[in-house]
Amino acid sequence: MRGLSARDYERMLDLATAVMDTPAPTSPWPLVAGELAHSLRGTMVLLSNVNGAAGTIDAWAPEWIGSLPLNTLLRKGLDGGHPLARHYARTGDQSPLAVTDVVDMAAWRRTEAYATLHETVGVVRHIAIPLPCIESGQFRTFVVHRDGPDFDDRERAYVRRLQPLLVSVDRFLRQLADWGARPIDAVTETNLTRREIAVLTLLADGLTAEAIGRRLGISGRTVHKHTENLYRKLAASDRLTAVLRAQGLGLLPGGSRA
Repeated sequence: MRGLSARDYERMLDLATAVMDTPAPTSPWPLVAGELAHSLRGTMVLLSNVNGAAGTIDAWAPEWIGSLPLNTLLRKGLDGGHPLARHYARTGDQSPLAVTDVVDMAAWRRTEAYATLHETVGVVRHIAIPLPCIESGQFRTFVVHRDGPDFDDRERAYVRRLQPLLVSVDRFLRQLADWGARPIDAVTETNLTRREIAVLTLLADGLTAEAIGRRLGISGRTVHKHTENLYRKLAASDRLTAVLRAQGLGLLPGGSRA
């Protein structure tokens, strides 16, 4: 049976880098789901978005899973007392967890959620990788489903290492959505790239170069290079001036274009 390798993480890192280097990326989540299925030998990988009693499946892998009534399966899982769903909804925890981290196998087998998923897809092992919540009472998480042995220590370490990378991609996509409502002429006028705007936004939040690098999955040296480009394009000599000029152009909150 194939085990995890360093290349499994590198493939996901390459995917995240490609997303953040693309001017207008499409949703990367189906590709992320596919990588998770590959690296963790998942029969089914779902990105669930649950808010209170309602929920949707926003991405999945492999493709054939899309022929199943995924939102109905999610609803049955929630109503059937899926232990991971109950745990995340009740606690707001953001830790990657396997279902057996929350309940023992005997208790899991007694739930309606177990019966539904086992009968429909034939999977009994689940591990979740949460993404940041947008509002209170919501949880969003990738769940890898498979049959056979439970997730071992190496696989659990992999999802813990992977989670910050996926969180960075998620934040980046949200920033892109926010920038979409900002003045197009200001972006064109300054000739800022998407990555430079990402760095600018985090500079305005007061993050250090090292922290920005961790958030965006790039090196501190690359952050400094983007910062130099920002200063040049905004005719600024320091962080404060760059942020104030960006605010004046309407590129950042706190100012408006004259």
